[in-house]
Amino acid sequence: MKNSKIRICSFYVSDWHLTAMLLPFIEEKIKNGNNVNTIFEKDITNNMKEILNRLQIENKIKEDILNIGWESKNLIKYNDIKNYLDKIIRNKGETIILVEGNKERIEYINKNIERWMEKQSRKLKNKDIKIINCYEVSEFNENLKRILDEHDKILNTSGIHEIQDLYSGYTREEA
Repeated sequence: MKNSKIRICSFYVSDWHLTAMLLPFIEEKIKNGNNVNTIFEKDITNNMKEILNRLQIENKIKEDILNIGWESKNLIKYNDIKNYLDKIIRNKGETIILVEGNKERIEYINKNIERWMEKQSRKLKNKDIKIINCYEVSEFNENLKRILDEHDKILNTSGIHEIQDLYSGYTREEA
């Protein structure tokens, strides 16, 4: 069986919206024993702590969510991404990599993740990897359709969906 990779996009309007949108998804993934990691340009640690303190979530789950690492990570170069991915990929469960930043940074990080995955294809056999690219709406002046075309699904506060389910008039542009 070949490894499975899914690219998911997400859009947010503020750091608080990003935190609130990701939390239900992350909580579910942590409860199911999945491996969740971040490559964020922004540090949303304090937002995550504040929201978690207000919610009725099991303390162990809160601790696991906080331990994901919501701080800014200066991982752009291939060797930095390679070293990080070598550390975070586990043998069991799905691996989720949340990427946040401007469009150019997200694209560059994604290219380096792809390059690493190609070089590691034998090691990654039977592994499920989800890459969730989080775009701040005010940051990208790019065509929304182009971003949607580059992804398989979309994440919002209610979870992962088919893009067509959220954008009824959307049709994928085939390359």
